[in-house]
Amino acid sequence: MSGKENIAVSSPEWSLEEKCGILGLCLPSVDRNSQLNIAIKGEIGLWHRGQQGAGITIKDRKYLRSHHGEGGPEQTFPRDIIDDFSKGEIPDWIIGQTRYGTNGAWDRINLQPMTAYSANNEAVTVGHNGQFTAIEKMKEEVGESIPDGASDTYIFSRLLAKAQGSSWDEKIISTLEKVSGAYSLVIGIGDSLYLARDPQGIRPLMLGKIGDGFIAVSETNALDKVESTLIRQLKRGEVVKINKEGVKTIKEGLDGEGNFCDFEWDYFSRPDSSYPLTAEDLDNPEKWRSIYEFRKECGRNLAKEHIIPNADFVIGIPDSGVPVSIGYANASGIPYEQLILRDHYDPNGKWRLFQTDYDKGGIQQRVHGKLSLVSNPRIWKDKIVVLGEDSIVRGDTSKATTEMVLDAGAKEVHWIIGFPALMHPCHLGVSMRTNEELIAWRNNGDPKKIAEEIGATSINYISPAGFIRARLKSGRDLIVPVPQNQKEIFLVNGGCGGCLTGLHPISQEGVIYKTKELTPASV
Repeated sequence: MSGKENIAVSSPEWSLEEKCGILGLCLPSVDRNSQLNIAIKGEIGLWHRGQQGAGITIKDRKYLRSHHGEGGPEQTFPRDIIDDFSKGEIPDWIIGQTRYGTNGAWDRINLQPMTAYSANNEAVTVGHNGQFTAIEKMKEEVGESIPDGASDTYIFSRLLAKAQGSSWDEKIISTLEKVSGAYSLVIGIGDSLYLARDPQGIRPLMLGKIGDGFIAVSETNALDKVESTLIRQLKRGEVVKINKEGVKTIKEGLDGEGNFCDFEWDYFSRPDSSYPLTAEDLDNPEKWRSIYEFRKECGRNLAKEHIIPNADFVIGIPDSGVPVSIGYANASGIPYEQLILRDHYDPNGKWRLFQTDYDKGGIQQRVHGKLSLVSNPRIWKDKIVVLGEDSIVRGDTSKATTEMVLDAGAKEVHWIIGFPALMHPCHLGVSMRTNEELIAWRNNGDPKKIAEEIGATSINYISPAGFIRARLKSGRDLIVPVPQNQKEIFLVNGGCGGCLTGLHPISQEGVIYKTKELTPASV
């Protein structure tokens, strides 16, 4: 089969890169039109993970067809595209992806899902969430010229297409043994769909069931969108094969928690999604913890660590800051008021402001478009206001919001933040690329200086132990073990806090970090 002539692409013009939500479908008993609708609904459920573009690839017995575009699934897949792609046989599989910039240039060659071809013209289609490390080594392994600006996913797809082996099962396993970094992958080859997670388990990948078929997504909310039954999360290092014969694990996963990205808990994931707390619960979803519960627990821990004297009310910044602030208000006794609303009718109301880093200069206009204050001066005059947020990255959004609240008449503005101070770039799939863009790094992590830069009265970050305690909460106050090197606290507690401490579970060169022994001390 050759699909090269059946790839349709509409390419955006602005200069960005790629990732971050993926979807795979293998539904042998479901008609093509229904499968396409399921795929698009699933991508809508993942749009918050990557709002810079979307793509879809459909493989049936005769053809491989792809379409990509800028914006969300609603913009990328207009009615005429859906009607066109609905024509044809029942697909062997469908792969979808929502895009968020981390590595490589925005170019046609980097659009996902992306397809490479083996020496005998077999198509290899890849959807990737995360970021590979040791890129130069990957380029050497490919053994051919790589275009300037090619993404890590482009390089991986070429490496996989050139793999040697007696079967694609063997080729995929051998290729994954040559690469490193953070990755969840959906790979389509022939009539089979392959799923894989990196050995550290940094990025999520969920498996669900629809009828006698299966769906894989980055987040459980997308399964709810399509009324799929959640089965489990893949183990770290596991490789699964799905086709009309069912699901087969072709490489067993590793035991233990690994180092799941703590920014996934804090920011990326929707409040109505859930994750397992321990490796033992991967296939036991009823024991999983919702992001909403976790963020509320962060708020409760913030109330134990930072009480704002004489505060009049607490406000959650929509959307991620709302459960943090509710938890804080409940634990502190300070009234909660939702006096800042998300304007879903404004064009900016659909967007996550941190992810739109291609236009930092327009952040104030976008904040005023996305967020609306209940502007009655009587409500705000001389009030001491607590604003709750999931994190502060660059500080542009919090600065604009602080100005709005002070302009409304507030006397003091205090921030409570459900993530410790972000001090370091990320090379594992989050678009924090330089030290200079991080407000905490610019101010040496000093909350007083950070507050001064954004014009607030104070900034109050949750402690690393308070954050981890919220993530691991099991109905009692947990004792969080502290390693000899306190910067390893996230790594030894099943997470990745590299953007906080500078210690990532795997380096840019692909070297796995080895933690030291724990001390008797605990917090």
